[in-house]
Amino acid sequence: MARLLIINLFISLLWPTLNGEYSLSALFTGFLLGFVVLAIVRRSYGRYFYFAAEFLFYVLFAILQSNLKLAVLILRTIFNPSRQLSPGIVAIPLTITGPFERTLLASVITLTPGTLSVDVGRRKGQEVLYVHSIDLADPVIFCQEIKTNFEDRILRLHALQGELAGDGDLLGPRADTEKRAEE
Repeated sequence: MARLLIINLFISLLWPTLNGEYSLSALFTGFLLGFVVLAIVRRSYGRYFYFAAEFLFYVLFAILQSNLKLAVLILRTIFNPSRQLSPGIVAIPLTITGPFERTLLASVITLTPGTLSVDVGRRKGQEVLYVHSIDLADPVIFCQEIKTNFEDRILRLHALQGELAGDGDLLGPRADTEKRAEE
């Protein structure tokens, strides 16, 4: 994927030179043109950026939604003192194995107001992420929401990144693949 991104950046730098117009809009146009060309040549490149943008917008939406839920929760607690918060920590079993993906998941959870990633550990032989919630109504539903809303999207991005890193890249096989073939 890094090679395709470098090619895309090269096209965005080449476009103003070919046009004779050196401006930010010309760079942006060149980047979009390069993106379209590379997305046609390697569909996984276009899908990766589509799902990355979708993930980013979903995270922003989840942050906004959590802010609103937290505000309503606080207001309910203020105006109805008999209503008590029920904070709790849930162990979410992880399907994600890579350290970058685990860090991304923990960061996204911490960014959403009302939740905080506490620790990564092992429970019954499986890696789990301990997450604190300010008002934990149902731990099972909370765990399912984290897994379907965040972890599944990160897994999809990871799978597309692996597809992009595979053989048959735009510039041919990778150097480490060529070394393995010689052995």
